[in-house]
Amino acid sequence: MAQFSLGISEGARPLHVGACQVYVGTCSWADPNFVKEGQFYPRGVGADPKKRLQFYSTAFPTVEVDATYHVLQPAERAAHWVEWTPPQFIFTMKAFALFTGHDSDPRRLPKEIVPLIPESLRAVEAVGAGQLPEEVIIACWDYFAAFVEEFIKGGKLGHVLFQFPKGQGYTPELFEHLERWEPYLRRWPVAVEIRHRSWLQEPARTEFFSYLRQKGYAYVIPDMVQRAYLPPPDVEITAPWSIVRFHGRNPAMVERRAPTNRVYDYSYSQDELRPWAQTVRGLSPNL
Repeated sequence: MAQFSLGISEGARPLHVGACQVYVGTCSWADPNFVKEGQFYPRGVGADPKKRLQFYSTAFPTVEVDATYHVLQPAERAAHWVEWTPPQFIFTMKAFALFTGHDSDPRRLPKEIVPLIPESLRAVEAVGAGQLPEEVIIACWDYFAAFVEEFIKGGKLGHVLFQFPKGQGYTPELFEHLERWEPYLRRWPVAVEIRHRSWLQEPARTEFFSYLRQKGYAYVIPDMVQRAYLPPPDVEITAPWSIVRFHGRNPAMVERRAPTNRVYDYSYSQDELRPWAQTVRGLSPNL
């Protein structure tokens, strides 16, 4: 096995395509397939959070923090991650579930927020934002913003991803929701991902992309299996930067209650990736 230095002075760097920098990374660096199977991390690295992130940064110049969708993370943890990575490394993060129309487990909210939750909801397994007092939602936003702020201070924030639910068709309420929380969003580079093809059908398409351009939010260009309601891989530039997310093309993505590890069990072939390389080259003059 090749030997890697775990010092943070060196690390993977973005690709240069024309005048653009292209960052390639994964969603999570602590996925069980990485850590337990020994196929990515060397022996003795996978179990150590600091060494794990430092090793990851030798292979990729960016990572998407998926944990922030499931559980609000403390700012102190972000400060550690900033410290453990090379200067050119950037983090992107998925917005907390309650911010994007998903349910969340109130039992996993930070201890500072739990006293604000009505007692009748503290022991349930899942609640939506509409079931909680506004002071709870605001406290969640403040907690999340403090976490993101550490990456801004360290010069390592890529963007914050707002991924809306699968199956959520076009609705003007999404614009109203983003407007409601704009005092937070305006602080960050924001990417918006929808997962229903009705958003890309007229007249919704024109309204949606016009709104994103007006706000400077990036449209997430998706690559995923083309089944049922899922959106096609249409390329639209709505900000000075762009993002392509590769979900895999496993048909299980549209199955109800399919386990996550099955949904994303997919390896792209070179033939499948080659057209995307051409697409990225074509995007670079427009960014």
